[in-house]
Amino acid sequence: MVNNKNNRPMGAQYRWRGSIQMLVAVSLLAAFSMGSAGSSNLSPASPLPVAAVNASSADNLALSVVLADELSTVAGDITWHIRAADGSLEQRHLGHSPTLRLPNGQYEVTLSIGTYTSTQTVNVVEGKLSKLPFTANVGRLRVNSSHPADWKIIAQHGEDAGKIVSTGSDNKILNTLLLPGEYEVLASRGDGIQHSQRLQVSSGKLSAANIQMPSGKVTLVATLDNGPALHPMNWTVYRLDGGRQTIATPRRHSANLEVAPGQYEAVATLDGQERRRAFTVLTGTSNRIVIAMD
Repeated sequence: MVNNKNNRPMGAQYRWRGSIQMLVAVSLLAAFSMGSAGSSNLSPASPLPVAAVNASSADNLALSVVLADELSTVAGDITWHIRAADGSLEQRHLGHSPTLRLPNGQYEVTLSIGTYTSTQTVNVVEGKLSKLPFTANVGRLRVNSSHPADWKIIAQHGEDAGKIVSTGSDNKILNTLLLPGEYEVLASRGDGIQHSQRLQVSSGKLSAANIQMPSGKVTLVATLDNGPALHPMNWTVYRLDGGRQTIATPRRHSANLEVAPGQYEAVATLDGQERRRAFTVLTGTSNRIVIAMD
């Protein structure tokens, strides 16, 4: 009896332990199966879709240029011209450091900043970033005028000596990027007033200047009986320096002009009568030209 009583609890205890062991085994098998499934998602044989998308859309050409801060360049100052060696592609881009995606091949890249240009060749391959840096040999020229003017910049040395390398029109400020060197800057007004000045441009530097165009004032007066003519009439003012040039044609008995220093002739015509007078204008002078028409 004692053995029977002892056997029952022991059998129950074994059954309870067996159930626990079976439950643990099932749990371990499930965990192993889940871990195996998770590991298969990280297999190199199945690349992530995001990586594939990034690889196909990546830029493969990076352009850049080194410029001194003193030049104060903006994106619009810097132009990149890209041309495929076989002529199949041609593009234009602006800015200091554009990055691009191009088909495989060889390209000619030309950088333009003001009058400065430089060209390099680069091979572009899909999936590889090719870097093409430039160092620009360029300076900035800034000239201020007291009056709006038309501008010409003439190189004094090198292969462009004597050539006009840059122009501007009807502006008080000349602001441009140039190759280092010496230049003649010519500012002209429509009334014949002009001023020229030689300036030096250095690489990576700002060359600044102010110009005052020399001029003199001229007052034209036509009279009758020792008083103002007060009649419709014609004036023609000629500049005589460097050839006879018409610089003004007022249509009243009096007129005020501002002209460059030099030699002049005023011709007044009233009712078929013509009178002439030559005069000289010096810088900063006021000249009153009176012509009697009787």
